[in-house]
Amino acid sequence: MRLMKCCCCISLQFGTLMFGCLFGLVDFYLGSLGVYYVSIDEMPKKITVFFDKMDARLCVFWFAVIYYIIAFSDLLLIAGAMAKNPTCLGPWLIVNFIVLICTIATVLLSVLAVVRVGILLYAILVVNSFYDELTAGLFI
Repeated sequence: MRLMKCCCCISLQFGTLMFGCLFGLVDFYLGSLGVYYVSIDEMPKKITVFFDKMDARLCVFWFAVIYYIIAFSDLLLIAGAMAKNPTCLGPWLIVNFIVLICTIATVLLSVLAVVRVGILLYAILVVNSFYDELTAGLFI
């Protein structure tokens, strides 16, 4: 399935930029929040209960690293959308497909995960449509 516009009136390029900025800010914030919790060595009760049998500090550190990697792919998405370079869109599609699969696996734990899956599916559809638009003339 390929979209022609994002949200019925916005171009695919602007929609891709919008999703890159939105996800980039959220992922960078979550990575920074993880680094903050690790640096003060004090975890919220919810996190220590979730990582009951593991070292919560180490788990939060690695989640922060993963969020920074995802934020880097968001930065690549923004750069690729601005330059209309499809090679920069590919890493974002791959990384967020993996995130989508992991989020679907946890969808039973939270209603928020259901909302995230819906937004992520639409974002992947928009970015993939923009990728198809950019690469349409390359293979002819």
